[in-house]
Amino acid sequence: MCRRTTLFKLLAVFTVFSLITLTGCADNAAEETTTTAAAPTTEATTTTEATTTTAEATTTTSVMVDEETMLADYITAQFAEWTPTIAADALYENLTDGDESNDPLIVSVRAPEHYALGHIEGAINIPWKSIADPESLAMLPTDRPIVVYCYTGHTGEVAATLLRMFGFDVTNLKFGMMGWTNDDEVLATARYVAAPGYPTETEANVATETYDLPVLATGETEASAIAIAAARAMLPDWTAVTPAETLFENLSDGDESNDYYVVSVRAPEDYALGHVEGAYNIPWKAIADPANLATLPTDRPIMVYCYTGHTGQAAATALALLGYNVVNMKFGMMGWTDDDTILATARYTGAPGYPTVSG
Repeated sequence: MCRRTTLFKLLAVFTVFSLITLTGCADNAAEETTTTAAAPTTEATTTTEATTTTAEATTTTSVMVDEETMLADYITAQFAEWTPTIAADALYENLTDGDESNDPLIVSVRAPEHYALGHIEGAINIPWKSIADPESLAMLPTDRPIVVYCYTGHTGEVAATLLRMFGFDVTNLKFGMMGWTNDDEVLATARYVAAPGYPTETEANVATETYDLPVLATGETEASAIAIAAARAMLPDWTAVTPAETLFENLSDGDESNDYYVVSVRAPEDYALGHVEGAYNIPWKAIADPANLATLPTDRPIMVYCYTGHTGQAAATALALLGYNVVNMKFGMMGWTDDDTILATARYTGAPGYPTVSG
């Protein structure tokens, strides 16, 4: 009896000891599991922080843009499908067809005192040098065509080119008020009469030197915004156009060091008919192609010209936006040569005398 009791006691003690040992092992296993699970959480947090840092770096890098190349490509794209002028008779027919729903907004970019002398009925007045001002842009619709006009077609083309770059549907009235009215008092400037007959050459000139593009630093990241900022900086002091006589005197003064770098923006086949001596050929729609810009000097003035002054003015405006020292030759080859074969387009002969209103 005593032996059996003693045996039962020993078995009880062994059982209790085993349970205590197993419980301790289970607790250690749980701690190891908890510790092991915590490590991936720390690693995941570190990885997330690294990803966030990388994303921030990428975002910072993405806002650093090559403004001059972006603007040059944008100008080229805008010029590709653009018709820059509308004839006076086409505009008159549009305004008198009895359908007001298709009428463009007309903008006179002449001086206020000349706008008051006479303007196309319904036209508003925004002088060309203020065309990029915020209050001016606020006056213009984005859902309706715009036609601008000036005196002889040149500063109107400046305004039209800029508005095209800003995103508006716009054209310029060919020859401006000179093409609309036969009233010289309303015109308020000298009307084209004839060309002096300056000499031309037919031998092609090939550019051999290359240059870096002017650097733009407006701080903008969208092409149209860069154009607006560049225009606001460029317009106040820019002389957009100069007479053919200025170029002729410059090239014949015996001092080659002050010569303009001359660019004909006419079609290659018309350049071949005759061009200003020493002129290079870059068609106007391709003037802002970076490969062509690389041939243009940044350390001397540039003179561009076309047929009658309009596409030359568009090209000059594009180059001025990009930072070049550039001017357009007034009336283009129409103001240089009296040879109609070389001119290769219709010469201005007068205006139809369409109506204007004053005040």
